[in-house]
Amino acid sequence: METTKISGSLPNRSETIVKIIEKRQPLVKRITDVQERLKFLVDAILALDKHRYQLQQQLNIPHICDRLSTLDFSPLIVQINAQLDELRQLKLRFSRKTINIGVVGLMGQGKSTFLQSISGLTNDEIPAWRGGACTAVRSTICHHPTETYIEVILHSEQTFIEEVITPYYHELDLGDPPTNLDEFANPLPQFGSTSATKKSMYEHLKSDYHKNFTLYRHLLRRSSSLQLSEISKRLIHQYVTQQRNSKGDLISCDHLAVREVRIFCPFKNPDISKIALIDVPGLGDTRLGDEKLILETLGNEVDLVLFIRRPDRLRYGWEKRDTDLYKSAAERVNNLENRSFMILNHVSGNDDNLEACQKHQTTIRDRHIDVIRCEIADCANPQQVHAILDLFLTYLVNNITYLDEQYARTYQKRLNQLQIVINAKLEKARKTFCQGGPICDINEHGKFLRLFNKLWSNLSRSLEELIYRLDLTRHTSDDSLFKTQVEAIMQNCKTDTGIPTDDPINEIIERRFEEGDWQTTYAKYLHEIRNHLTRNLASLDQGLQEDVEYAKSQVTEVLVKDGCLAALTDARGSEFLKFMVSILPDKLARLKQAFQTLADFQMSYKANFHYRIRPHMDNLNPDKTNLRLSPSSPVESREFKANEIITYLETLQEECVFKCQHALEDLYSEPRQAAFAQVEEFVDQVLRAKDVKNEWQIFIFQERAQIWPFEFRQDRESEDRQQWLALVDQAVAANQLKELQFLN
Repeated sequence: METTKISGSLPNRSETIVKIIEKRQPLVKRITDVQERLKFLVDAILALDKHRYQLQQQLNIPHICDRLSTLDFSPLIVQINAQLDELRQLKLRFSRKTINIGVVGLMGQGKSTFLQSISGLTNDEIPAWRGGACTAVRSTICHHPTETYIEVILHSEQTFIEEVITPYYHELDLGDPPTNLDEFANPLPQFGSTSATKKSMYEHLKSDYHKNFTLYRHLLRRSSSLQLSEISKRLIHQYVTQQRNSKGDLISCDHLAVREVRIFCPFKNPDISKIALIDVPGLGDTRLGDEKLILETLGNEVDLVLFIRRPDRLRYGWEKRDTDLYKSAAERVNNLENRSFMILNHVSGNDDNLEACQKHQTTIRDRHIDVIRCEIADCANPQQVHAILDLFLTYLVNNITYLDEQYARTYQKRLNQLQIVINAKLEKARKTFCQGGPICDINEHGKFLRLFNKLWSNLSRSLEELIYRLDLTRHTSDDSLFKTQVEAIMQNCKTDTGIPTDDPINEIIERRFEEGDWQTTYAKYLHEIRNHLTRNLASLDQGLQEDVEYAKSQVTEVLVKDGCLAALTDARGSEFLKFMVSILPDKLARLKQAFQTLADFQMSYKANFHYRIRPHMDNLNPDKTNLRLSPSSPVESREFKANEIITYLETLQEECVFKCQHALEDLYSEPRQAAFAQVEEFVDQVLRAKDVKNEWQIFIFQERAQIWPFEFRQDRESEDRQQWLALVDQAVAANQLKELQFLN
């Protein structure tokens, strides 16, 4: 993996982790902005869908009603809400004040022992007893400099039913699950399966959750989850452990109502004070919520996964449950192969399993359990555990920024794909009221043809006259906006040179000490002055854009006045052209393309002039300049050499500005020539192209009620169409791709 960096100790690891957490905050802000945009988009689509339903009830135009019936927006709403939920999880991930490490292992593998070795906690807080699953709930272990305490989040009635009880009913085919606590308190349905696994599950539901219900029901609140804060260390076991008597019955039951606990304790290693360890209940004890809980935790909350496995010294070898656990985790954890480690728990003494650990270590790749590293360590040995943790943290610090970006990019990609789907649906919606059936009688059509022929005559004459006027002035630059701005910018270049002005001699001497010699200092200044001049010239874009916009405005004034299109929109210039593109049906391809091309026409200094001006800057290039520093002499003072540099810089900059200005003077008329060519091409396409008059006639007929409101009654269909298009435009505006980007 090219991005992986593991070796090398980081002396300021704690500070580095803090900086990583801080670097996530700008992304949180951008995600918040996208969330707000998506909410606005949902509202816009809901308004459009509501209007669609109303039109279906009101209109009596078959071809439009048929189109409306095919526009089902409900799947889009579902997808947007799903994206909002994903962004909420992503925002929570990057808003955290810690880097989270998830510790995962099957039941009895040493996971709790490993956590004890890191945190210094005991069996009272993280039980690691032999003989069965001990940790009862998901726990997040965080650093706290003083006394150990926990915060407990209890289930609400709803989460208890949905997350704990309902999975049993579905898995065991017990019928409809209860909808509230009173229903669950009733006798359980009979169970008749012969499956040993399912019998064990049913017994767990019956003997633990149902039999003891009255002992923990008081902890389940009806409306929302309850958080118990700062519970003392001596009471932690009451909420996190499942202790049983010799018959296997639970001794205490409060943990059955617990959804999550957060344990705060002083970590032995100060470098990991901003690291949180997430412990989840071990699999294999027939608690149905465990695997779902593990996967949700891994997918949403952890930055790095530590798998823990204790090989059996007698029957060693990777098992199906190992690969199943890895595959399940890989489905939820993005890029798991670059976010996970495996610890093989070495047990010493009579049960020494070192040979089994070594065998597992050499065969892990064969089972397609792809992790960054597979290491052997005694989870009960704090020294070994901290050495392994040091390795993991070094990797995390070196790679977390890259992994964060890769993780977020998958969300951005899904959002981009959804934007394309929504855009296609909205474009389909825009065409709902396109022509599709007879709308007017023969008398109305005759009236339309007379009005259209007059409009066509006026529009053709005015566009031809516009071309004639532009042709007369395209080679002149007397009142050119571009010329005016060139003169202003070149004057600025003469004063804003980029050459040191405040105590320049001392500044250049100081720079010489930084760079090491006079030649390098001189070369660096030449580069900087050349770049400074280039940046100044780039501001010519404003004058170019103004010239282009002026040409577009002249065209649109003709279209608005002599083409009678003023009533369609208040927009003018480029915005008018874009509006025309948006309302022209795709079937009017020639007309739509002509408007699109003119709307897209732009000029910029970089694209149209920079390559011609750049050669005049060669003398500001240290490799090409003809004004080179004289060889240094021991008798020369620093002030003399600095003065030589400042003199050369001023001479070369002044010469370069003169050449650039002279070159630009020859180009003053180019913006007008380019604009003339573009406008002439537009007129060719909208007046002279084959069949384009027919396309104009179709379009004008479609808009006749707005263009000639007194001649053509503003019927209900036209009103509905305008309202519909307004709602479509509102949704399109909310679905702009650039507004839905939280990654640069």
